Amino acid sequence: MIYPSLALLGLLFVRAGAVEVTADSPCSNVCINRPGLNVSDIGSSQTFSGDLSCLDSDYNGDDSTAIGRKFRSCVSCEQTSEAVDRVENENDVYWFLFNLKSTVVWCVHGFFEAEQNPNSTLANSDCNSACDPIGTALLDRLKQTNQSLQYNYCTSDNSAFTKGVNKCTDCLYGVDNLKILGNFLTALKAACDQKPPVGETISLKSNVFSAPTPTPSSLSSLSVSASVSASVSKTAESTNPVVNPTSSNLPNNLSSPSSSLSGGAIAGIAIGAVAGIALIGAGIFILLRRRERGADKGIELDGNHVHTAGVGAQEYRQALGAKGQAAEIYGYSQPAEMPATRAPVELPGGLQSPGMPK
Repeated sequence: MIYPSLALLGLLFVRAGAVEVTADSPCSNVCINRPGLNVSDIGSSQTFSGDLSCLDSDYNGDDSTAIGRKFRSCVSCEQTSEAVDRVENENDVYWFLFNLKSTVVWCVHGFFEAEQNPNSTLANSDCNSACDPIGTALLDRLKQTNQSLQYNYCTSDNSAFTKGVNKCTDCLYGVDNLKILGNFLTALKAACDQKPPVGETISLKSNVFSAPTPTPSSLSSLSVSASVSASVSKTAESTNPVVNPTSSNLPNNLSSPSSSLSGGAIAGIAIGAVAGIALIGAGIFILLRRRERGADKGIELDGNHVHTAGVGAQEYRQALGAKGQAAEIYGYSQPAEMPATRAPVELPGGLQSPGMPK
């Protein structure tokens, strides 16, 4: 009797270290990271309640747990994986959604199909009332591995999930340390809106484990393709999941980069505009000041140019214009003192003062 018992314990121990994934998936190495397991065998991976974590801090940060980090690595890979097992009728998007649903019902509703959570969770105590209407739909045939049931939760229980998901998401986003559960619901809602065919991923902006998320007040638009999401993840951009721009009722912060400007960008534009107006005003002020100074100056003739301003300037310009000469006017030349008793000055170049007899 001891040997079957040991074998059973060994099997449970092995399975507890393997989150559900498609056979031969590129994600197998992170979902099934225990030596001796065959990544081509569908029995090598299975998600149990012990693989599920409920808090943001379980997945990220200094206080993250080994269970949370493993689940994050596996599900993050499944989010952008197009792996399909045509023989067993499984695919990574199916298991991605399954793992998200399993976490939500375990942490928020306190059940994993028939198994009840023996522990009180923050999500259950704070958001069970807001999330209760969607529980039945999420639990519906949860553990039945059937690719045709990939989106059954969207319409199950008279479409209770799509009708009530926003209220539940709002509650989760409003509680510290539950933002990632809110991201899970956002991704599940996006899947209902898009329903990509087998072999295609859900259009999300970035990793569902990204936290923190912005306030859930405006569950709105915005998203980029999953392929863009994958490249963004590789460059370490960490924002929130977003759905296709045609989708509605999704977290506002989960917006595509081109959809809106951040507060810092708006402030920068405003400061730049004010600075530009100030520079233009300063330029106009300097120009007017120079003109005013030029108006107080006298007239100086140097043989090549006529520096004119103030009284009599127009007469000199007219006199020179009549002879077909151009006069350059400079506002900064020094005034020439011309007392009333001073004798007329002979002008170079054959020019004469106005009013002088020829």
